[in-house]
This record gives sequence, C-alpha cells and structure tokens, in this order.
Amino acid sequence: MDENVKTSSHPAIAPVALRPDASPAVEHGGRDAPDLPGSSVQRVGAWAAWVTVVLSALYVPTLVLGFVALGNFSDPLEDPFLGIAEVLIILMAPGLVALTAAIYLAAAPGRKIFGLLAFGSMLLAAGTTATVHFVELTVARRIGDGALTGPIFGWRWPSVLYGVDVVAWDLLFGVSLLCAAAVFPGRAYRGVRVGLLIAGALSVLGLVGPISDQFGLRTIGIFGYAVVFPIACVGLARVFSAASRIAKGAA
Repeated sequence: MDENVKTSSHPAIAPVALRPDASPAVEHGGRDAPDLPGSSVQRVGAWAAWVTVVLSALYVPTLVLGFVALGNFSDPLEDPFLGIAEVLIILMAPGLVALTAAIYLAAAPGRKIFGLLAFGSMLLAAGTTATVHFVELTVARRIGDGALTGPIFGWRWPSVLYGVDVVAWDLLFGVSLLCAAAVFPGRAYRGVRVGLLIAGALSVLGLVGPISDQFGLRTIGIFGYAVVFPIACVGLARVFSAASRIAKGAA
C-alpha cells in the first residue's frame, strides 16, 4: 500500500484513501467504497448529520406532545406545536442538503451517479418542504380563521400544500435515501447502508396512504423519515467524523 494512504482503526469505518488524487483504498468496501476526500467534506458531512439528529430529537417529541394535547392522532396539530414543528423542518432543510452534498463528494467514481441522484432529490425535497412551511408560517396564519384547515393551506387531508409536502417527504426524500445507500457498499458500511435503505423504503411506502385515500397509512413514511433516518444519521456522523480524524492525523 502507498505510504500516503492511511487507514482507520475505527471498527465501523472502512480504511479510506486520504490523498485527493488517490484511488479509494478500502479493505472491506472494495474499489467503490466512499473516498471521503478533503477535510471540509468530512467536517460538513459530520456536522450536517449531527444537526439532523438533534433537530429530529426535538421534532418527534413536539409531534407527540401536540397529539397528546389534542387527545387523538387524527386531527391536525395546532399551535404552538404546529408552529414549532414547522420551524424545525425549515431549520432541518439546509442540513439535509449539506449532508447529501457531502455524500455525493465522498462517493467513489463508480458510484458518483448515486450520490448525485441523492443530492438532487434531496435538494428538491428540502426546497419544497421549506417553501411549504414558510408559506404556512407567514401567509396562511395571516389569511384568517380556517386557513390552516382549508383545502389550500390546511393540514387536514386532502389539501393542496399538504399534498405537495407529501411529495417532498415520501417521494423525493425517500428516493434520495435509497440512492445515498448505494454510495456505501461493503461490510464496513453495512449499518449506514441498511439504515438508509430502511428509512428510504418506509418513506416511499408512505405514499400508499394518500394514493389509497387511507391517510393513516402514511404513518409508515413518517416512521421512516422521523425515526429511522435520524438513527442512520448517527452512523453517517461517525463515518465522516472518523475520516476527519484520519485526515488531521495525516496532515
């Protein structure tokens, strides 16, 4: 092995090539394992993954407390819980884009296409949902009573913006995760890959709810992106953090 190529002792991380012009040197992941070049990519990837974990840890309890306050899980959330959840989603959107950008830049040449698809789909998902919730926060609440339950801005199915948000989270977000999973081959990345695959698959399956007009089935998708995905992000944060430590040691 080239003396310029360092390997990681972290049991969950495959050894990676650190030299920008070197081909990936991965023991368990093969030639197609992530290259993780450049300390900035590693730092941004780790930061974005941890921010997603933290914001998700705030989002899920907000939903639960909101529904407990309502006394059921069928009626739309009400303020202040609805407003807090929407702010958290807007804050989460840039981190999701940054995370998939780092995944794309880390992808080995043979898997760049999957990283690019993951980034492009997430860019669309994040932009769409951030727009929906910004409009809800700044426009719908100023229109008058009933706007948040009406057929345009309401969170009671069916409504126009609710349908747009479903496309963002169940379709675009799910496709992004499925593509991102393909960037991480081999045994060393099995945890990250499986987590992304499960979260992505559950998100896409959430489309069964609105398509069949059995909207309760969309809970499948919510579980995928609100519960499973943050767990996968812990693994992603470890991957990028470990690679960052290797880069610092090689500097």
